[in-house]
Amino acid sequence: MSRPVTGRRRRGFKILSLFFELVSGFFVRWLGARLVGRSYDFFGDEEHNRRRAIKIRKAALEMGGVLVKVGQFLSTRVDLLPPEYIEELSLLQDEVPGVAFPEIKRAAEASLGQSLDAAFSDFDQLPVAAASLGQVHRARLRTGEIVAVKVQRPDIAVIVEADLAAFRYIVRWLGRFRAIRRRANLQAVLREFETTLRMELDYVREAHHAERLSVMFSNSKEIAVPRVYWSHTTTRVITLQFMTGYKITDFEALEQAQIDRAVVAQILMRAYLLQVLEDGFFHADPHPGNVLVRPGPVVVLLDFGMVGEMTPAVRDNIRRVFLGVIHRDYEDMLSALQAIGFFGPNADRRVLKRALAWCIDTFYEMSLGELRTIDPRAVLAQIQDVLYLESFQIPANFAFLGRALGTLSGLATALDPSFQFFTVAEPYARKLMGAESGWRGMVEVAVREMRTMAHTAYELPLLTREALHAVNRGEYDLRQQFEGVERAVIRLDVAMHRMLYALLVLTFVLAGVIIFPTHYSALAVLAFVVSLLFLGGVFFGGGRRRRR
Repeated sequence: MSRPVTGRRRRGFKILSLFFELVSGFFVRWLGARLVGRSYDFFGDEEHNRRRAIKIRKAALEMGGVLVKVGQFLSTRVDLLPPEYIEELSLLQDEVPGVAFPEIKRAAEASLGQSLDAAFSDFDQLPVAAASLGQVHRARLRTGEIVAVKVQRPDIAVIVEADLAAFRYIVRWLGRFRAIRRRANLQAVLREFETTLRMELDYVREAHHAERLSVMFSNSKEIAVPRVYWSHTTTRVITLQFMTGYKITDFEALEQAQIDRAVVAQILMRAYLLQVLEDGFFHADPHPGNVLVRPGPVVVLLDFGMVGEMTPAVRDNIRRVFLGVIHRDYEDMLSALQAIGFFGPNADRRVLKRALAWCIDTFYEMSLGELRTIDPRAVLAQIQDVLYLESFQIPANFAFLGRALGTLSGLATALDPSFQFFTVAEPYARKLMGAESGWRGMVEVAVREMRTMAHTAYELPLLTREALHAVNRGEYDLRQQFEGVERAVIRLDVAMHRMLYALLVLTFVLAGVIIFPTHYSALAVLAFVVSLLFLGGVFFGGGRRRRR
């Protein structure tokens, strides 16, 4: 048991010192490479990266607080850091030291407003688990239920604010460099991180997250979520049903219990497809300490402080990307990725489509185990034009979805190296398409097409005006810009025809809905049939014009 470094100035000084030591080391190696006429390969400097990653991990364990969270967060950012950093920082999931029981006891009693002896008939002094913000103890309520009590670390809120002040300074400093701004919107990422971190400090909010996921999986026989005991829950103490099971990475125990690891991997993937594509609300921290497995198999989710929630628009665009991968619809995938924020509006769509096609054709049928053996530098060489020339970046609101999916991918690979994501994804895609083929789905398609047409009509004059201004300023080649205008004109033509079909779909669907409840007649059936014919025009009519 150890206490983290305290004191706002002292913590800020140590964090800034660590940061500038790392930056100066990087700069010296970059300058040395330039002096001998070479470019510095950050991803290829494995020995140096390993030493620096170990230094960060040790500093995080000494300091505690946000530094541990940042390390855990960065351990999932494979788009930003070399593998050596990812491997070392991932160890922070299991190495966080606990707090001495007398301190935890005082904090819990102050928050509950009563002694532990009064609140519980039994309370284990040794923690079941320790994390950066709190630790969990096994206890028994006076009514007999076995519970898990998570108590927030003393003074952690003060420590968090002190650390965030230091990180805000670091991010402002990094934001001065154009190359860094192009790779990631660090200000937005930090804001997202701060918001989520403050949410994690509110255990009442975490309890609501647990209940929301419990409702989501209430009809599932494959996923279990613990019950919340509100009588023993406050902003700094959360009491949940004590869940038993094997740690998901304890493969020996799983095999002894005759639990099929491949089935467990499939259950996990199905659970996240439901959370992300249907509800838009997901558990954002499925690391091995937060996932148990029972015979059945049943997957048990724990720790609900870090969750992600998406707007309906973002969720719909993720669906478009998902279905686009299944059907090789690169155009729709690209539009959805741009709408989400992975690429800017001026990115070269031809380059992006080629990169998407290469990625999907190369990796679609690979197992997760095979994907893990691929040299990331070889992949980077194939798509570096997209990453650098087209200003690719991970949107801030996707940082935690990326964290969840990256962690999930690692779990699934460890459980079943032969696991193929699309063996689970393709049936789910058919389910989504089936949901959209009903009359409600047709109405949504019609409305979506009209919205697309309106957006394109609005975009065309703006694009034309910007192109002419750019030519007058001598910034762009005239022919190149008018290719962009021509593409917008074609899109407008397609959208206008689709709008006509969409209006007809909407008209006949509504007619069928009005007629059907009162007179189940041939007229109602005819209205639905006609709407289906026009729906075909929505999906396929515009494509022929686009290819003319």
